[in-house]
Amino acid sequence: MYTQRILIIDDHEPTRSTLRSILNRRGYEVFEAGTIAGGLALLDGLDPHPECVVLDMDLPDGSGETILRAIRKEQMPVRVAVCSGMSDPSRWAMVESLEPEAILQKPVDLAEVYAACGPAPRA
Repeated sequence: MYTQRILIIDDHEPTRSTLRSILNRRGYEVFEAGTIAGGLALLDGLDPHPECVVLDMDLPDGSGETILRAIRKEQMPVRVAVCSGMSDPSRWAMVESLEPEAILQKPVDLAEVYAACGPAPRA
């Protein structure tokens, strides 16, 4: 059976844990990282790539834009749902220029995550 893969990159462990639990129950295969370095390592190491990345913009080792830029530069077949509580309009404009499939404000609505990442493998 095919399982859709999602990579959650967020430094807030309770957020990752909650999303992982809910998405696992819906049939997704979930990977997670709390830093840019960890996220890039998983993107490089997972074969095949995850179909979707749920990406926080504020990580302890830099900004999430680094991951989004890497995905776009390498032309990875990965959808990106940017999730953040940031309020800086110029930063949002820069993120939008990188063309994520979704821009979601925290707290995240799971229906928006499903819409951005695709349907659950099993309901």
